Amino acid sequence: MAEIRPSSVAALVPAWGLEATLDFARKLAAQDPAWVRGGTRAITALQAGEFPLCLAVQSSSIKRVQAKDPTNVVAYKIVEPVPIRVVSRIDGVLRMAEHPYAALLWLEFHASPEGQKVLEDHGPFQASVLTTGSATEKETRGKKLSEVDWQHLTKLDEYEAKIVEAYGFPMAK
Repeated sequence: MAEIRPSSVAALVPAWGLEATLDFARKLAAQDPAWVRGGTRAITALQAGEFPLCLAVQSSSIKRVQAKDPTNVVAYKIVEPVPIRVVSRIDGVLRMAEHPYAALLWLEFHASPEGQKVLEDHGPFQASVLTTGSATEKETRGKKLSEVDWQHLTKLDEYEAKIVEAYGFPMAK
């Protein structure tokens, strides 16, 4: 199975470049995978034994399933380059917010070691990959990363449109 939404494949562009990523997308589509939309659907199909593997399911989704599955049917493998979003949360403060400084303090807390610990403790793989000792940092340590930073984040829509085209999906006009 492969995720129909190309965000994870688009996140390979920083490491591979756009042309190599598009070539990968064409080769993936040529294998005629079962296309799915969303991690929940993909994981359910894996658990049911409908398919043996799936490309690009979020690790946090897998971890949630593993925590509830005593049979441990679903596993994951991190392949390189690991597509990561350095900017995984895009939070902001409204210009006309009644208490903008309180909002800024909240955002600052999220970025602090204490805030990252809260994220880590209350959701699998929610702390930043840049937080030393986080589950994500530990699992990707020493691996080649494909980091979607601010420079690439602004181009993700363009990358995704080209990947959808490479997949050969019809385009709405």
